[in-house]
Amino acid sequence: MYTPVITDGSKRFGNNRWYSFSPKLKRNVYLFSDLEYEHWLLVEANPQILDFCEQPLEVTSLINGKMKNSIFDIWIKYADGKQEFREIKYSFELNKAKVIDQFTVQQDWCNENGYKHSVQTENEIRENRLFLSNLKLILKTIKQATPSDVDKYRIIKILKENLPQRRTLQTILQNSKFTLDKLYVSIGWMIFNGEIQSNISQSHFGINTEVWING
Repeated sequence: MYTPVITDGSKRFGNNRWYSFSPKLKRNVYLFSDLEYEHWLLVEANPQILDFCEQPLEVTSLINGKMKNSIFDIWIKYADGKQEFREIKYSFELNKAKVIDQFTVQQDWCNENGYKHSVQTENEIRENRLFLSNLKLILKTIKQATPSDVDKYRIIKILKENLPQRRTLQTILQNSKFTLDKLYVSIGWMIFNGEIQSNISQSHFGINTEVWING
């Protein structure tokens, strides 16, 4: 629905710019801070989010007699059809006059057009640092290859045979002909795509990770 307004990091101030492949969009995404990168990981791994676009739209509004403009950090579309625009900011920035104007411009536009608007800070994004760490590791792993439908079917078959029991990756490895690397790739993709559930928000991703499917 949208394409990025900014795709060149040199055109925007800021440090720690990221350029990374999105499994959900099947294209590279441009992110302009460590916080935006970590927020993107959460979006990428949320199966309820079907589509998104970074830097999707520039909008304007009249603030104190002056026209102000702002570019949203991300647009999100959920599985239920709802859409949301977000701005990603560190909490220490929230009281800056320029940032307040930016929020006002965005909120005015969203109110006029019937969209939800929200602001995400490190308080929400970094609430579970273990989960973020696991997502970073899984993303690095799945960049190496894409699993076949046959591999995913084999994993689902093993999990269905033991409903509602959770299975560790070690158990799946023992009950299949997967190599460890191939299993990590397949499991990683399936977690990101929402095809299986896991405990990576509570435990480090590895051979003892538990996975399951809803019955």
